[in-house]
Amino acid sequence: MAEKPRTFGLPKSLFVPIAARSVESIELYVGKIAAQIAARSGRVNALAVIPHAWPPQKEPNVRLWSHENAGEYEKHLHPPKQVWMHVDFANYRKAYIRFGMPEIPEGHVLDHIQNREAIRLRGYSHPYLRLCPVSRKVNTSGGVNTGGEGMEKEYIRSMDEYSDSTKEAFRKALQQEIVYADPMDLTKMLDIPPGTQVLGGVGEILKLFYAD
Repeated sequence: MAEKPRTFGLPKSLFVPIAARSVESIELYVGKIAAQIAARSGRVNALAVIPHAWPPQKEPNVRLWSHENAGEYEKHLHPPKQVWMHVDFANYRKAYIRFGMPEIPEGHVLDHIQNREAIRLRGYSHPYLRLCPVSRKVNTSGGVNTGGEGMEKEYIRSMDEYSDSTKEAFRKALQQEIVYADPMDLTKMLDIPPGTQVLGGVGEILKLFYAD
């Protein structure tokens, strides 16, 4: 398996890819393509991915993995099969079912963990996005203007107001092959409402992300 792109701030067991520059990026950094759906134009719209064996082991002192819900948390973050979609593909729910994924629980929706509008605002830098079932409450909490995704979109729209160093860091980020989940994304994937403004839900779950 290819070496992981450089990442900071989280233990390796929480390096979770959520967006990719291309199908080739997914094959290199995420996993083997088990099935795919392509448009007549040739664009790959949907992919079922068997992830690489990553991480090789979970850190024993990361509280998330000793929590009473650790088994469920692992299924959310590191399932045996993932589904990825092109940002502009509309029939992602049908594709998810066609790939033989577990039934979507009642009251849940398929969430593009990386916000689609944010990807379009970035000029389609990473058009392939991982799907994850989350409750409607979680989906709403993350997506409102005062939530993490809303603040991300506002940050991108106001980029011209930032310093040259910030703009350069943003430009370099757009050139990376993979986008990894940040704590807000991980909170959503664990089906926990991240909250709005100060993201209280994220602050609470952060206690489980780090070692004792």
